[in-house]
Amino acid sequence: MDKVVMAGVFDFVNFHVCKALLDKGIEVTGVQIDNEEDHEILVEKRLEIGRNANFTEVSLEEILNNSLEHDTIILSAYDLFMRYKEDYLLENGKINNLMSLNNWGGQLVILAPSQMLTHDFDTKAEIVIDDFIVRTTAQKKDFHVLFLPTIYGIWQPETFIFQNSILTEMNRGKPFRGLREETSDAIYVEDAVHSILEIVEKRPPGRYLLESEKRNQWKLCASFLHINETSSNERKTEKIEDDITIYTVKNTTSIADGLTKQIVHAKRINS
Repeated sequence: MDKVVMAGVFDFVNFHVCKALLDKGIEVTGVQIDNEEDHEILVEKRLEIGRNANFTEVSLEEILNNSLEHDTIILSAYDLFMRYKEDYLLENGKINNLMSLNNWGGQLVILAPSQMLTHDFDTKAEIVIDDFIVRTTAQKKDFHVLFLPTIYGIWQPETFIFQNSILTEMNRGKPFRGLREETSDAIYVEDAVHSILEIVEKRPPGRYLLESEKRNQWKLCASFLHINETSSNERKTEKIEDDITIYTVKNTTSIADGLTKQIVHAKRINS
């Protein structure tokens, strides 16, 4: 990857991927799909990466007028799903124009929630994401679809129960919208990003499921935060198809360290 276009660059996982790419000296063009995020949070994120000479932020309209040639496009349907913004993926939505550019010959990377592997969809959101993945990958041979369980760490949106619990403890949390995240597994964001780049750069095109090397990580995270969540959104692992490659993510950051960083960061940003 010499040049990368990040669609939804300031979203949670995508933002961490962007920073890791910049650290490797890769040119990144960032496109913010949704501008409804808190303005102060966007300012903080722009300050983190805006001074990097390899980063350029453009509008979706501007990127559609540019020649992408062999740029890699990374889009996080995972982040849109967790932020209740999946309608951006509808066939008549803005993202569809980016994915169907005639002059684009690079590889495609889609990050998706791991619940999508079951093909037992109960909600409109899951149907929208599945339709987007099917439509988009049908046009490409060189693609990676990476399915992610719960990802935690700094900048996690409050639509995740971990961040919502932290903010509620500070009297800054909004009413919880419902459990969308998977409760079978949890991976610290920097560990997940390292594996995402490892797969995209060194593994053949295909579909991959990221899993923690340890069991019950989500429940252990919930216990650390004193969350007593009785509802469950566990992935039905017995329904995973044969063409999915399971990629074990090495846990280099402990739950205590990862969540402590998230708590400290949330207090700083929301103080």
